[in-house]
Amino acid sequence: MSVFRSSGSRAPKRALRPTLDGRLEDRVVLSGLTPHEYMALSKRLLNNPSPRLARVVGFPAFTKDAPGVKEKPISPNRAAAVQTIRGGQGVNVAAPDGSHFRIQLAYISNTQQTAAAEGNAGAFVQGAGAAGLAGIQPSGLPQPQGAVRVYPMPGGAVGIIVDGSTDNTELSINPLPQPIRKGYAHSYAYGQGEKERVLKIGQITINSGNIGSIVGFHTADLAGPLVVNGAGPIDRLAFRSILPGASIKTGGDLNTLDVLQGVHLSGGNIQVGRDLNLFNVGGDIVLENGSSILIGRDMGLVGQPAKGTGTGVNVLSLNAPLVGTTFTGTVAPAVSAYIQGDLVVGPGGQFGVGRAVDKVIWIGGDVDGASRVFIPENNTGLDSPVEVRGTVTP
Repeated sequence: MSVFRSSGSRAPKRALRPTLDGRLEDRVVLSGLTPHEYMALSKRLLNNPSPRLARVVGFPAFTKDAPGVKEKPISPNRAAAVQTIRGGQGVNVAAPDGSHFRIQLAYISNTQQTAAAEGNAGAFVQGAGAAGLAGIQPSGLPQPQGAVRVYPMPGGAVGIIVDGSTDNTELSINPLPQPIRKGYAHSYAYGQGEKERVLKIGQITINSGNIGSIVGFHTADLAGPLVVNGAGPIDRLAFRSILPGASIKTGGDLNTLDVLQGVHLSGGNIQVGRDLNLFNVGGDIVLENGSSILIGRDMGLVGQPAKGTGTGVNVLSLNAPLVGTTFTGTVAPAVSAYIQGDLVVGPGGQFGVGRAVDKVIWIGGDVDGASRVFIPENNTGLDSPVEVRGTVTP
């Protein structure tokens, strides 16, 4: 039986109250503006996309007095803040611009074949998908070996020290989401637009001399020394960019070196003890003030698959039908280096390979300083070990 009788009684009307003050959000803006002024304001903000102007006019609204929280303007910190988690297997980092990151150790498999099976079982390994992204290791599955320490450095950078790592340890640098505080669900977060969301790495030291990979392909800029002195192989080193002041030194093989943007060395070197099998650079390589890239033995001895969002040894065969990539011959060759920008080797610097280039070094831009590029003559079955789409100057 209905609670309300049919003799004229009606249910009370309910007002839609999506905001704290009971008004619809668009009515808050429209309350003091005519429709013409409202559209004119929108057009002005679309033509001037800086968030500063939007905050001045209050569209979208920024809540200054949310319940239980007193909003304070974001002030630049002098140093990054760090917090150890999971007993030293990870560290949370708050960068000076307010971006949050997690630096953590994870387990990676001995081979690509075992990675798929272990990932399906829930282990945090390369290719594990959603199970690995959770970052929680069940006790019955392989655990990451070692511990990581992070210390703030000048200029907002951080220094990383890894103790007790092995060839099955991966060091990853990933972004963390910004928490939404209570009472701010309908308040636009203007501070988010001013964050770079990239962590500057001033130093990475691997005390054991062995590590499987270091991954910060979209999230980390290397601006200091990275030292892995052990003779064991490294599967992957990946950074957004390599900046002046950086250097890399490995004692053994490096399977893949991925740089999303560019490499700019000034007084530092990239030195690989034995083979560098794949070198991906999304921008220019600039070597100045005596900087060098030196490969101890071979470039491209062992072909490498695509890893993460990086490209693999077959990148030319994938790109040729799509964008018309040019190369010598009728079949797209496998690559040992895929440099999308220029290669600039300044006075006193060099780009050198110790024994042989086994797969093509492909350069999409120009080569400036070709006389300082040293490629051995005994290259493995290659008519032209270096393919350059641009101009070559000595």
